[in-house]
Amino acid sequence: MPMSVRDTEDPWGLIPNWVGEAIAFHTDGRPLARVRSGHPAESVVDPMGPVVIAFQGMIEDSLGDRGRPVSAVYGERVLSLVPGDLVHVATVARGRPDPGLRSSMERAVTTIEGRWGTSIGAWSGTPGELAGIAEDLAPVVGRTADRTEGEVADPMNVRGVFPVSAVDFDGGFARLKVALFSAGLRDVKGGFLELSYNRDALRLEGSLPAFAVTEEGTVRFGNVSQGEAGAVAVLLEPMTPGRHRVEGTFTFFDDANNPRHLDLPPKEFDVLFPDLALDVPDLGALEGAQEASRTWRYPASLGGVDVMRTARTVLGTRGLVLQERPGEDGPPPRWSVEGLAYAGRTPLSMGLTVTGGEVRRLEVRAASTDGAVTAGALAEMRSLLSQAFFRRWRGQVDLEEEGLDQARGPAGLPESDIDTFIPWR
Repeated sequence: MPMSVRDTEDPWGLIPNWVGEAIAFHTDGRPLARVRSGHPAESVVDPMGPVVIAFQGMIEDSLGDRGRPVSAVYGERVLSLVPGDLVHVATVARGRPDPGLRSSMERAVTTIEGRWGTSIGAWSGTPGELAGIAEDLAPVVGRTADRTEGEVADPMNVRGVFPVSAVDFDGGFARLKVALFSAGLRDVKGGFLELSYNRDALRLEGSLPAFAVTEEGTVRFGNVSQGEAGAVAVLLEPMTPGRHRVEGTFTFFDDANNPRHLDLPPKEFDVLFPDLALDVPDLGALEGAQEASRTWRYPASLGGVDVMRTARTVLGTRGLVLQERPGEDGPPPRWSVEGLAYAGRTPLSMGLTVTGGEVRRLEVRAASTDGAVTAGALAEMRSLLSQAFFRRWRGQVDLEEEGLDQARGPAGLPESDIDTFIPWR
């Protein structure tokens, strides 16, 4: 029900909060739908939106045990999140959270899980597949649809700058997304981010926008005006499976051109290659799968058959059900094999192609409906191939990875409205 004057005890008819937007998230942090006051419902949500990044960070940091509502204040905006078993409902509001706002969010969680539970559990990740969820979010925003921001009692106005971050996966890369909220009366000018991570385990591959990363490896953030937010994404390639940690320091300049420093809260994420099911039926096409590949050149002194046998052994030892791929007529000679498995409940497809001839290449491909599994499979193959080649040829053979000097990661990322948030110099 929309909020009315009778819904509040304020003698002037003011309301405790005004809801600007509501977002439904899968429990793994992927946005499902969004409803904004005065805008059409959205079934495709930009993953680089600053509030999306902020909520994903709240999900990663605060909801490991599930069931505990959380809120965070960024200037006059209050970000609240109510978790469920299958879906989380989040709101961006002006004012202070109250029981009425939380109750509307809890009702939305119950309604969405009741109507869409089976579909959410089977969701492939395809955008728009769960478009109807937005209808069940509408009452959360509609509760204050007949009021305005100016009718909020005691709006919060906190002076400061607040960084938040979240991690997701794209193209076999871990994508560290950082959003910066400029609250109160302070502009962010000439901001840049210095990252700290284990460079033997992670490799910086690029950014979105592509020109944000400097030659020194810092990340330019540009300017963020008062009351606004900006966002940037950094692409990191896992070199080994396991748990990885990224942290950093954000530097910007105030109105007096004095440098200010903020710590970016540390983010940890896993790229594990899980146990695989050996008895695998035909998986068919993996709709909504994240695909990625890596390619190496091998020395001319090696035969393609020997390279294929070594690489195939690596795949086979990880429990994939291997199948020969039909050969291709004509030069250069190629040998291919495909592997299928279930990583837990996630289907996984992997492939190897060895090419002979003048330029000898070994290509490894991975695809799954979980980006972390795709990244973990590639990291595991990289590690195991290096070990296998070292043992097979007694350390005398080096694989030369292709594409290290190319901006291969950012080119494959989906389009984003990030430039509407950041006024780049």
